[in-house]
Amino acid sequence: MPSKITNAPTQTWASIFSDIYAEADKDRIPEQIWIAIMAHASTIGESIRTFSVEQLSKSAAHTFCWLCSFINRCMVLKNDIFSIEEPLYGVVTLKYPSLCGHCEKRPCGCDPKTMDAKEDKSAKYSRLLEFRNQHLPSYEGWSINHFIGMFNDIYEWRVHIQTLESIGFHFLEEVGEAAVAVRKLSQLRSLRSTKGFDKLFNELTTVEKIVKNYEEFVKDPKNIKLTNRDPEMLKMRVIEAKMSLIVEIGDTFSWFCGILNKMRAIEHAIWEEPKEHTNFRFPDLETALEAEYLDDEGKPICPTCGISPCNCAFYSK
Repeated sequence: MPSKITNAPTQTWASIFSDIYAEADKDRIPEQIWIAIMAHASTIGESIRTFSVEQLSKSAAHTFCWLCSFINRCMVLKNDIFSIEEPLYGVVTLKYPSLCGHCEKRPCGCDPKTMDAKEDKSAKYSRLLEFRNQHLPSYEGWSINHFIGMFNDIYEWRVHIQTLESIGFHFLEEVGEAAVAVRKLSQLRSLRSTKGFDKLFNELTTVEKIVKNYEEFVKDPKNIKLTNRDPEMLKMRVIEAKMSLIVEIGDTFSWFCGILNKMRAIEHAIWEEPKEHTNFRFPDLETALEAEYLDDEGKPICPTCGISPCNCAFYSK
């Protein structure tokens, strides 16, 4: 299939998905969209287990679509605990501002065994925010291939020594941890009607404000008591949950790119020593997105109903 879009900014794809699904998503709450992300992430896991290359490529395209749709939905919500004014690249680059969010190096210099043993894996978010803000304007023009390449530069040696299955397990773990953050926010949504919390909801809409509130009011999440209904404790819970969502989306996207980088490495290894009749190919994500979400003329379409805006029948209102 000839390329219709070459190295388009991630925001271009986010806009394409909005054209297709904004109408269908307008009555969905973010929790419902994250359930869809989990469903498609599970098909990535199944594709890895069966080593179904074609299905893995397709599942990756659908997962990326729903991830963008989640952010798109959060961006249009007003005065909601999920409201955010940041596109996907703005969210991801807090934890990964062109370097590892833990050791702050590129390539990563973390010792995996030491990191896994840490009870608190929180990064130095204020420092990462400084790194991010220095480069944020350039991220706006980055394509999905740029981000995949960035994560390859950071974690290539870890991708090399880990199996595809291990990377897939990490990816599914992060999707689940993001679901925990989604659940926390969902449980606190009704605080909007409590005095002072509507202002807090409206303030926690940018990465910078989320980090500043986290550093000022939370500091140590272990101090949060779920049985304490004091307004200051509830405020800490809201801020911690919003911070967790930002971080876990970044981690989810990192391991998602890790899967794609591992598949590319497998492809290169096969073709370095080609056997007779070798035809293993793993389409890059951009190609898979084009095949699923663009028609022959390059116009957006829903791959299920074949039109845009999506006209599939949903009954979740």
